[in-house]
Amino acid sequence: MRRLLSILTLTLLAPGPSLAETLEDAMVAAHRSNPNLEDSRLAVRAAREGRVQAATNYLPTLGVTATYGVEETTNETESIFGPSTREEELNPATTNIELTQRLYTGGRRGGQSRLARAEYEAADHQYRATEQEILLFAVEAYLSVRRDSEILQLREEHVVGLEIQLSGTERRLDVGEVSRTDVAQAQTRLAAARAALSRARAELERARARYEEVVGHSPEALAPVPAAPQAPTSLAEAIRIAEDMHPQIMVARSNERAARARVAIERAALLPQLSMTGRFATADDSNAENDRSESSAAVATLSVPLFEGGLAWSRTRQGRINVDRAEARTEAQHREIVAEVTRSWNGLIAGREVLAAAEQQVEASDLAVRGAERERGLGMRSTLDVLNAQEEARDALIGRTRAEAEATFASYALLAATGQLVLPATQEAQ
Repeated sequence: MRRLLSILTLTLLAPGPSLAETLEDAMVAAHRSNPNLEDSRLAVRAAREGRVQAATNYLPTLGVTATYGVEETTNETESIFGPSTREEELNPATTNIELTQRLYTGGRRGGQSRLARAEYEAADHQYRATEQEILLFAVEAYLSVRRDSEILQLREEHVVGLEIQLSGTERRLDVGEVSRTDVAQAQTRLAAARAALSRARAELERARARYEEVVGHSPEALAPVPAAPQAPTSLAEAIRIAEDMHPQIMVARSNERAARARVAIERAALLPQLSMTGRFATADDSNAENDRSESSAAVATLSVPLFEGGLAWSRTRQGRINVDRAEARTEAQHREIVAEVTRSWNGLIAGREVLAAAEQQVEASDLAVRGAERERGLGMRSTLDVLNAQEEARDALIGRTRAEAEATFASYALLAATGQLVLPATQEAQ
């Protein structure tokens, strides 16, 4: 009966759905305000500019150089008529227009384009990896606040129950039904319950601080967590999904492509370079008044490296070594992701089994409390027996609360391990 009244009280005092913050709200807030995610988002924009810069290598360059000045000259001459002075003012001006188009770069332009594309893809995949990490942090913070709030409420109810029981035991002592030992036992359990209540308050405050750090605002009223998201049906399926779409694996593969592109760029220093340049120049008043000249030219430039001291060969070999290193890092990342998926899968299975066992423990401990209280009234149980039964019942409720949070988090952790944790709105759009 007391348990039913407690549930009804919680239901009546709980805020309405329209006032409560949901798990989806917390994930959206963390996604919108987290500075680490904003840094990754800006990194993607910067990498996109790298692709633009690489594309400019295929376009010609056009430049104009112009000069304009004022020149004053004074000429003094002697003649039979006497000295004479002649002043002259000129405005020398020149204009040079030059157009250059690179025709062959030994593969450098192609390598730079592939490098920029690979770096952009790596930044984009890294953004997705950071996004999943932040969303999982938000889920963990939300579940922690919900869990610790429920545990705190259970601790408070337990303290209230023990205070009532201590008061009743003291009254029974006055009429000689129990001994002072029974009162001391009730006092001991009450003191322990108050200490546990203080620890529960501290744990809740830590969870609230973590929530504010991840989500960006303090938690107020948090709505119950909906049903756990749908997870892969088998470990093999989870591993296959992770291999195909986990962003960290995609980052490693993009870094491989970037390493190969750098090899092409370094190897270009060993190959010929061909470019075409067109020039047009004009000059006015260079030496005398009404003096003007024009010139135009088209020049093809071919440069062939003959000996560069071995630097280009060394840098090319170094690039190939870095390709091997990138491939090794990809394999290491693949193994790490597979191991994480395996751990998350086993954690999900264990979480479901622990939750089922916790449900059974709650039901059994509730029956044990009612039986102990009834048998104490018949003189078959002592106060200590009742206190032990209540302690086990309270521990069972707390264990179920923890098991529910762990099982729910395990579902989201498996989604993150397979690269599938996204915002619900994004998931619907896809």
